[in-house]
Amino acid sequence: MNYTPVIIIGSGRSGTNMLRDIITAMPDFDTWDCDEINPVWRYGNKKAETDELSPSLASNKIKSYIRKRFNQRHKKNKAKYIVEKTCANSLRLDYVYEVFPDAKYIIINRDGRDVVPSAMKRWNSSFDLKYTLKKLRYVPLTDLFFYVWKFGSNRLKKTFLKKESLSFWGPVYKGIHSDTANLPLMELCAQQWVHCAENTLKHREQIPAEKIFDVRYETFVNNPKQKMTELLSFLKVEKDIDVDNLVKKVSTRSVGLYKKEFTEEEQIKLNQILKPTLLKLNYSNVD
Repeated sequence: MNYTPVIIIGSGRSGTNMLRDIITAMPDFDTWDCDEINPVWRYGNKKAETDELSPSLASNKIKSYIRKRFNQRHKKNKAKYIVEKTCANSLRLDYVYEVFPDAKYIIINRDGRDVVPSAMKRWNSSFDLKYTLKKLRYVPLTDLFFYVWKFGSNRLKKTFLKKESLSFWGPVYKGIHSDTANLPLMELCAQQWVHCAENTLKHREQIPAEKIFDVRYETFVNNPKQKMTELLSFLKVEKDIDVDNLVKKVSTRSVGLYKKEFTEEEQIKLNQILKPTLLKLNYSNVD
């Protein structure tokens, strides 16, 4: 392999886009020109009920296909690093590691209480044809009809059944269908974050520590230059990089967002759901 896969792991709305965009603004780094490539990761497992794919499902054929798609990306401009950030991978880090044992992994965590209001907006988002078409470009040809129907029916249900939110958005965890039917959207988004964070905590134990770089969203946005310098060292980037320019658009404005979005009663409920996982991630300011 003439390049290094760099896999960003994090729940939806945790800062994965921010990291990818900063990293791929550097020379020798490349990524796909769409948000995520979940259908590529799910090749051979498209009908699995959730995104929680066990390593045993990564057959040689499947691993070969996913690696081929990364190789194709590399051939476009011979980048030394191919970066990818599908958020559903936070549910199946052990599966991803089975496919790419030699990759470098960047794990980003963000306070789940701030993730929830941001995720709620995505669940309620309107249809974006340009965004959808970009993602469909990278769907395996054999699976194209399946995903056109899946994405289309999700939007049609929202439109014609006058549902407030989509039938699904983001990482599909075990139990999400029941939660979608029975929980208020705030609690559903909280459960989604919990499952992503807990799965990542569990699966990362199988990966050698030297292959992982941890990023806390709040720490990064408060001191982006220092954290980016540390990340460059982890990636072994040898070229001189203008770090100040790379991180000039990083902002702290979304930190503590939940306090503006939710009532005190809602914040109490949110803390009840998220507290055990937040404490595992060393967030100590949890009531």
